Amino acid sequence: MSSALANAAPLKAEIRLAQAVSCFEADLSSDQKAALRAQRAESSKSPPDGRDVMRLTAEIDRRTAGKLGGGRCFGPRMTNVLQAIQQFAALGDLVVGGSQNIIACGVWSLVRMTLLSIINLSSYLEKTSTFLMVAGRSAPRYQHMALLYPRSKNLQSQLSEYFIVIVRFCHHLLAMSKKSIFGQLLSFPSDSELKSYQSDLDQWANAMREEVRLLMARNFEEQSSGLKSLIQFSESQSHRQRQKARLRVLEACSTYDHQTTWKEIRKAGTTALFSQMPAYEQWKTGPESCTLVCRGKLGSGKSVMMANIIDDLHLDVQTSQCPVAYFFCRYDISDSLKARTVICSLARQLLNSIPNLTRAEKLIGDTKSVADSKKALDTLRRVLPPTFKAYFVLDGLDECEGDEIPALIKDVQELQNTFTLLVCVSSRLEADNVLRWSPDQFAKHNTITLPDENPDIVAFINAELGRCIESGRLTVGDPTLALDIEDALVQGAQGMFLWVALQIGSLCAAKTDEAIRKALSDLPKNLSQTFARILQKSGELGKDYQTRSLKLVTAAYRPLTTEELREALSVAVGNTTWDQARLLNDISSALACCGGLVTVDEEDSTVRLIHHSVKQFLLGEFEHLDEAVFTIDAAHETMGKTVATYLSYSAFETQLSTGVVPQLERLAESAPHKIIHSTGAPSNVRRLAVKLLQSRKQPDFNIGKVLADASKRFQLSPTDQFQFLAYAKAYWVRHAFYIPDHDTAILGLLPRLGLLWKGKTATDAESEQLLFHAARDGKQIMVTTLVNNGVPVDTIDSQFYQTPLMWASKNGHEPIARYLLDNGAYIEAGDFDGQTPLIRTAANGHNAVIRLLLERGAEIERRDHNRQTPLLRAAANGQERTVQMLLLAKADLEACDMHRQTPLLRAAANGHAHAANVLLNYGALIEWKDKRDRTPLLCAAENGHEAMARLLLDAGADDDATDVDGRGALYLATMYGRGSAMIMNATINSPLIHPEVEDKRLDGYKAVVELFLANGANIDARDKAQQTPLMEAAAQGLSDIVRVLLDKGARVDATCDALRTPLWWAAANGHANVVWLLLVGGANADMGDDNNDMPLTMASRNGHTHVVQVLEDWLQDGERPRLKRRNASSQLF
Repeated sequence: MSSALANAAPLKAEIRLAQAVSCFEADLSSDQKAALRAQRAESSKSPPDGRDVMRLTAEIDRRTAGKLGGGRCFGPRMTNVLQAIQQFAALGDLVVGGSQNIIACGVWSLVRMTLLSIINLSSYLEKTSTFLMVAGRSAPRYQHMALLYPRSKNLQSQLSEYFIVIVRFCHHLLAMSKKSIFGQLLSFPSDSELKSYQSDLDQWANAMREEVRLLMARNFEEQSSGLKSLIQFSESQSHRQRQKARLRVLEACSTYDHQTTWKEIRKAGTTALFSQMPAYEQWKTGPESCTLVCRGKLGSGKSVMMANIIDDLHLDVQTSQCPVAYFFCRYDISDSLKARTVICSLARQLLNSIPNLTRAEKLIGDTKSVADSKKALDTLRRVLPPTFKAYFVLDGLDECEGDEIPALIKDVQELQNTFTLLVCVSSRLEADNVLRWSPDQFAKHNTITLPDENPDIVAFINAELGRCIESGRLTVGDPTLALDIEDALVQGAQGMFLWVALQIGSLCAAKTDEAIRKALSDLPKNLSQTFARILQKSGELGKDYQTRSLKLVTAAYRPLTTEELREALSVAVGNTTWDQARLLNDISSALACCGGLVTVDEEDSTVRLIHHSVKQFLLGEFEHLDEAVFTIDAAHETMGKTVATYLSYSAFETQLSTGVVPQLERLAESAPHKIIHSTGAPSNVRRLAVKLLQSRKQPDFNIGKVLADASKRFQLSPTDQFQFLAYAKAYWVRHAFYIPDHDTAILGLLPRLGLLWKGKTATDAESEQLLFHAARDGKQIMVTTLVNNGVPVDTIDSQFYQTPLMWASKNGHEPIARYLLDNGAYIEAGDFDGQTPLIRTAANGHNAVIRLLLERGAEIERRDHNRQTPLLRAAANGQERTVQMLLLAKADLEACDMHRQTPLLRAAANGHAHAANVLLNYGALIEWKDKRDRTPLLCAAENGHEAMARLLLDAGADDDATDVDGRGALYLATMYGRGSAMIMNATINSPLIHPEVEDKRLDGYKAVVELFLANGANIDARDKAQQTPLMEAAAQGLSDIVRVLLDKGARVDATCDALRTPLWWAAANGHANVVWLLLVGGANADMGDDNNDMPLTMASRNGHTHVVQVLEDWLQDGERPRLKRRNASSQLF
């Protein structure tokens, strides 16, 4: 039995906690007692909240920086434990009251005093912060604690026991601080004492975790009638009701952990450079919404600066009372790169500063989570008063992709317009980033830029080199070499902390002074060269482990822990037999193959690339990089195969008996490996290994009993035994999508996984999205797996309202369409446009799928929201064989859409002569008119389809037909054509006109004009406004068509109702080339319209200087002879 449990019997835990606090206070000096009592009184009056935790960690780091220097910080290490203590102090007032409140606030006050006092003991700060960091991994931080605490005597007792251990530890540190330096060396907790404290904390934390789990499972049922009255009293004061409302609102807004990333980045270093910049102070004290953009090159320390700004805002007296929200977008956490995640997290942080969230609860309603940022924004607008003021620090906006950046900026802008929101956002200086977003998009922005000559880099280099030399990581024979290293790094840094850190890491690997000097003489010039050299050098330790590790880390949808990565690397792809012997004994050796490009977080042991630029390098996204180390698809493929194999282990299907003590008569070499491994961590295995070696000297030694005893002490749950299992279950569907179709062996595992892990995989939304993608891309095994795994076969995507059957059908995946139909897919489901699978498929001409759908009873005359039938869509897209198939299936030949357009008319408009010919052969009406009286021939003309027009003319189409505006086929060809344009480059008396490169896709309009002219069309036919084809072509600047019309005898000075000539239209619209053609063709430059506005007047009024020059030159010549029209073209060019 542990000392913690042994001491728990005599008195209640709550009483012993009060005694421990009293004992601590008794050992304080008079000044310290006064300070502690003042702090406790203040905390009792206003219990500490999350901002107090941030202020305390920031204060610790500020004082540490002043004493130790070198950028080291320790505050974030203590955050988890401090949050647990803060929640305990807040509990006293919320649900207990009275003396318990004083005790809880006393714990907070004495811990705060202890931590601030040991800053002077710099030699022990490292050990203390490490101890608290480890304790923080299991610290009791539960959002539901305020609701659960009054319902469980066990929980109340366990929580008190936990904080008794904390107070004892602080008391130990207090006693040590009073001694001399030599006495401190002897009295600081030894390793064994620290382990004892740690063991007690872990034991109580585990007990609380189990109690909370049971309470949550019982759905908050009261434990005893005695507690009911306490709860009713709390409810009568509205405490509990407000707490429930608060918790529900905050969880509905966001459950994203925004703080962990801040802690990781903040621990990277300390800087105060920003505080020396006037623009920062102006932003911080701004009375209204404004924005500060912090710019710097890649690896210059922008994120570290942003993390330090958060500390500064919490410590500054002027800003400390304003809520400080923050968010760090992480390249390796996909959810953090979405605008919705950022805005919803911001909403949670801002709402957390509001004491009463009852109104917000009513706005959110019964929803468990806010569906999108729009709902979050609406809640903030209606809950926060106009006088509300807050800060928002946003880092990593550059990492977001696609439409996420503009969407996020738009939402932040909206908030800045609603209340006072001072935003600080970081931005890279790289040229490609400037094109993605601009500071101008934020309210009232100002900019600060990290300089290349950053004084913090000098201090960082000096401190880091000192630490490496003191720790023995960097060994030099000549002491002066340290100065040479410092000088070389300062000179080559160019403002990049990342570059410096990687160079120091590389130098630490050098074994001689000569090797160090050689490295200094050839330092890489940039990050790309640095990464390449590290990969090359570290790859010598194991290229395969290097590549696989980097791929797995890059592909992971959330950072993997070292144990998760260890198991993933141990998977032999395709081998579904779990073999303990393949498990890596030491993950560190595998990570060493990646050099300094990966890092392990000291707190949660997650493995990450050291910087987002490493991912860019690996994927070939760096400028001037010849090729990628691997592609993102290749990384996902590796992870997909790994996860599929891992989840197929037979060990997950059966449970081996572990209750019988193994009687092993033979020596150590016969001990089953899996039994030895069940004893737990590598350190335990090492101890057992030594003990077994010693057993060789004792023939009667019972190895089996030793192993059984060890297994009892280190009994692991299945989840603990298989660390990679949680990640694999959550994300296997996403990764499996990247397994290539040709890898049938791995794909064959997926259906089995779907059954084995049904209901235990990714979220419903993720699985549904993957089903859409699998159906779209023809991944049949993936579709089968997802449907077998419980994804609804008729699930509808939120953007286009399309089902998997629609995706499969319109992309021609007949086997998948058949499978979905066999599993109950609704064949007549309509999407956002009302189009069914048959309509979609007909448009794309996938006849095998069409045949299947018709066989299964799809409605052949089903119409979408535009009243289009499958035949209409097929004809419009020129699907000749599909048109034939549908007509054979008795589709309506003359079905009309909302514009009264038939299949023939749609085919003619789009120039699909072959499809039109099929329709004509079936008897389609050639003179049918739509709502604008356009016939198939008119539609072909207005869209420039010469072959289509010729087909219709040959079939007897009326070439004299006109539309509702009186425009015939010839006129429509000139109205909608876009022939080659010209650019006038005129000098006095010498106009030079140079043709642009013609758009070959539009040559058909000229051919259509020539076709109708050859067929006898009236070249001067007028529409209802009395405009001729030449006027229309001139107005649109269609030089090729103007030339054809002039050559065929079109009236050059014809006028419309407003007495405007072709020249007038060309001049007014600025078409200098057409103006010149018309003048050469005999146009009168002095003919005005009904307002007496001349062509020159209109060109000048509309700013067409080239046209003005042409007309003035022409008019100045006066007697210039007219060229014959038939020679106009050759003379012109």
